[in-house]
Amino acid sequence: MKLLTEAELIWSPIVANNKMNRKRVAIGVNSYEKELFFNPSKYLDDCLAQRGEVKWLDLCCGEGNALIQYAKGLAQQSGVQLKGIDLVDLFQEIPPFIGCLEFEVRSLVNWVPSEKYDLITCVHGIHYIGDKLKVLVRAIATLQPWGLFVANLDLNNIQGVDVKKLFALYGIEYNKRRKLLTCTGPRHIDITWTYVGADDQTGPNYTGQEAVTSFYR
Repeated sequence: MKLLTEAELIWSPIVANNKMNRKRVAIGVNSYEKELFFNPSKYLDDCLAQRGEVKWLDLCCGEGNALIQYAKGLAQQSGVQLKGIDLVDLFQEIPPFIGCLEFEVRSLVNWVPSEKYDLITCVHGIHYIGDKLKVLVRAIATLQPWGLFVANLDLNNIQGVDVKKLFALYGIEYNKRRKLLTCTGPRHIDITWTYVGADDQTGPNYTGQEAVTSFYR
């Protein structure tokens, strides 16, 4: 088996998959609400009502439709900060009346967060990342004390680390049936493993789409 480096992986046609999260909106039929089993718009509205401000970071945001839908539904945008990151620049155009949203094109494995967020989501994006644990560790550490991180995750796509034991040690919830990772409040996780590469030829995971398996030692 040939393991790919991060530099090689970003050119993989598996990673450039455009079927998973390009069109999803925040709530509705084809939405984050369906995939994550909670209503992100209501959660954000509650944060905004309680604190007067809210920050949502959407990792692997695709076209950014979920962020745009939420921004369009806001009565006022003051105190709201929305950001989407994706490896490919396929973002929808931000309407001119939306001033609280920005998109960034970048690889998440090199992402260094500079803000704390009330909500961080990653809908079916972790499946295509090489160093999955690095991204998860950084995202979870980036939460506000009350913040929520929610992501789809297939544990079969992480090899060499007892991920269940790791999550249990740090109080991170994983729903095996829904393949859903959730964490409320930040965790500062000690890294005791080494990432050695990724395989983009492992075939479909539970989604039915081909995914990337990450290897550690």
